[in-house]
Amino acid sequence: MSKFAFLVNSPPGNPGPVANNLEYARNLDEAGHDVVVYFDGQATQWIPEAEDDPDGVVHEYYQEAKERGLIAGACGYCASFFEIDDSIEAAGIALDGGAVEGASGPGDHHGPDVAALVEQDYQLINVG
Repeated sequence: MSKFAFLVNSPPGNPGPVANNLEYARNLDEAGHDVVVYFDGQATQWIPEAEDDPDGVVHEYYQEAKERGLIAGACGYCASFFEIDDSIEAAGIALDGGAVEGASGPGDHHGPDVAALVEQDYQLINVG
């Protein structure tokens, strides 16, 4: 069994990469692999959209990934920047990192910790 971490960075307005990779994550999960999905950057905006728009292209793929427990989190720093952190938490998605007052730079508190994922033997798949 292999381990895969999907890092979704695709911005709103471009649903193909998000939908396709959520489907790939499901396929790998069905085949018995360990799969996690993280939403980062502009892609954090997909979570409220997928939650609220049942007719959207991403909705079905997102819901299935969520039901399977594949969505491991979203970047708290980016969610805070886009002012959607409350919506993401309300959807039951964990925020990794976050906006910290007095932080020395935007990269200081981003999530997920990709180095830790690699140390846990995850293969990183960046989707953007």
